[in-house]
Amino acid sequence: MGALLLALLVVLATSACQVRVTGGIDVDESGGGTVRAGLGLDAEALATVGDVNTALRVDDLRQAGWRIDGPHKEDDGLTWIRVSRPVADTREAVTALAQLSGPDGPFRDLTVNSTRTLFRNRTSLTGAVDLSGGITGLADADLLAKLGGGLPLDLDALRNEFGADLDKVVQVSFEARLPGSVDASTKEKAKGRLVWRPALGQRLPIQATSKGLNLLPIVAVAVVLLVAVGGVTAWLLVRRRRR
Repeated sequence: MGALLLALLVVLATSACQVRVTGGIDVDESGGGTVRAGLGLDAEALATVGDVNTALRVDDLRQAGWRIDGPHKEDDGLTWIRVSRPVADTREAVTALAQLSGPDGPFRDLTVNSTRTLFRNRTSLTGAVDLSGGITGLADADLLAKLGGGLPLDLDALRNEFGADLDKVVQVSFEARLPGSVDASTKEKAKGRLVWRPALGQRLPIQATSKGLNLLPIVAVAVVLLVAVGGVTAWLLVRRRRR
């Protein structure tokens, strides 16, 4: 995903374009699901980046197991390229989440846990979206060195460059959908997903826990009880008729 961040840095170095970076996960009842990421660019940013598929090295992403969707212009007026990767369980989910931005990127320490009892499921998500260092947190030291020292990447330089429009220039968010009833550290939602959206300079903790019923064993127990009750009732009726 480093190529995605490289494209973002090049755009920011050029002008006050609008750029959106998203990461996210949809978790199902089994603890598996889909890990997602996306890059949205306005017309000016798109013209700066050029061929998005080339800039993001989509062939490398495909070889790593990610599905590529786009670029497509969406209802918000931005052109989005989105990537996703199915995961079979929480272990695969944590591995894929770590690939979103690396250990020093904006999506930090993301962990998913899922526990199941006979009748209940519990899913938890923890981590943070960390923009406390401005844009410098969106790339590792080697990438920053290659780009040179003239880019307005730290928070003070960005504020001097873009002023009050800073939060319109770049937005980074993390979205999650968990099964069951959810209690989370954010109230914002979009398309049925929880959204964590810090401002530049802010570190926003991600905390969410969901609880739900494990319907399959509940239905199985109900069926067994109904059959048992039906059998006892039929036996009593037959016995009464014989008398």
